[in-house]
Amino acid sequence: MNPVFLRLCLVVALVLSACNPTQSRPSLESATLLPTAKKLDDFKLVHFGQGEFNLDSIRGDWSLFFFGYTRCPDVCPTELFMLAEMMRQIEQNPTAVEAVPQVVFVSVDPQQDTPEALQKYTSYYHKSFKGVTGTQDEVDRLVAAMGVFYERAYTLYGKPLIIEEGAEVPEGLEDSYLVNHTASIILTNPDGDMHAVFSTPHVPEVMIQDLAAMQKAW
Repeated sequence: MNPVFLRLCLVVALVLSACNPTQSRPSLESATLLPTAKKLDDFKLVHFGQGEFNLDSIRGDWSLFFFGYTRCPDVCPTELFMLAEMMRQIEQNPTAVEAVPQVVFVSVDPQQDTPEALQKYTSYYHKSFKGVTGTQDEVDRLVAAMGVFYERAYTLYGKPLIIEEGAEVPEGLEDSYLVNHTASIILTNPDGDMHAVFSTPHVPEVMIQDLAAMQKAW
């Protein structure tokens, strides 16, 4: 066979291999990598003492978003403690990842979570954590964009009562609710795009391993 033709075939094969996205997709244990990173519209939240928290606030960093509220009795404390342990392990071994992520806790309950109380709450777990919230409409836009879920659960005569969106809350129950919400953790990349989702259960060592793999492949 013509040696020039052989060399041409080899070059084409190498180009096709380089263009194949499966070649650069990392092997992950707990995270689900989006087939294509999702562009996010700008959002306007508030970070106490820092002012507006928006899309520019996450560009240039890898960010881990968790949605909850400060009165959460179980899921939020558990997940924030886990994220704090993950950060401590990274601090003890900085080379475990290529870039230290920022952790962003978004309150879906701005009705009762003030920016100041929210930042105090998140700082209790780790001094670097950012607690942000905003108007309910702005929070809900980001919730929808990142594919997470929450609902207010009221109690009436000792029984749970879910109020449908837009429905009137019975008088006297306006502030007497808990919030059911997902425990997924959303990863955004330095472009500010939604990159991956960490589903439960979350294990600090596994999250670090997956984060490092995604950073290396990005």
